[in-house]
Amino acid sequence: MFGLAPLQRLSLPEEFALLSYGENGRVPNSRQTAAGCAAAELGELALRRRLLVRPRRTRKLGVDIYRLRGEIELFPSTPHTSLTWADGLLAALWTRSTALDPRPLTVTRWLRERGREALALHTSALVERGVLRQRPGTLLTRTRHHPDAALRTALIDGVRAVRAEQVPLDEHMLFLCDLLDGAGLTKDFGLTMTRPQRLERARGIGAAGALPETLRDTSTVLGFSLPAREGRTITVGD
Repeated sequence: MFGLAPLQRLSLPEEFALLSYGENGRVPNSRQTAAGCAAAELGELALRRRLLVRPRRTRKLGVDIYRLRGEIELFPSTPHTSLTWADGLLAALWTRSTALDPRPLTVTRWLRERGREALALHTSALVERGVLRQRPGTLLTRTRHHPDAALRTALIDGVRAVRAEQVPLDEHMLFLCDLLDGAGLTKDFGLTMTRPQRLERARGIGAAGALPETLRDTSTVLGFSLPAREGRTITVGD
């Protein structure tokens, strides 16, 4: 993606985590970033056709109204992915979906359960791949993770190119943009999109119209399911 070397091609949750860490080695809000990583994991599985998120949607005066309490729908009998974490996640999702619990497995419930684990997992993976530089904490400071500047810039430039319609919007970039919008990171990058514009994209207006509706729905719910950014800038350990 974006002309990167094969070893530097990242999964959706890895991209989200990398873009969440600022030059100061911190994320804007650990709770939101953790939820974003968990949502990006679901997005990666959706891109691999292992699951979808079904939104509650109604029509009023000819306009789709999204009730963003999406339920996770797993596809049975799908082969393993090439990612160890993704196969483990699918097994966990199947276990949760078949548990003796009358409540459906919704995105918001899953993000609360999975978030911290997802952020720690993908942060560690990025450190191992050398695209996050870990600076150990001390008695007075916490561990920080500084992103590879060139790779981070390349990813942001890719999002910017899609926004400027210089390159087509594909399925992967749809999910990445929705997640970055939901976390408010695109605003940090100077690429703000309003809520009405995001909903227009969900309805297939513009470049998103060429993409499958089921994926647009899934991406929309994941992006809008992220908690609001609150409080001070904190590290993952807070």
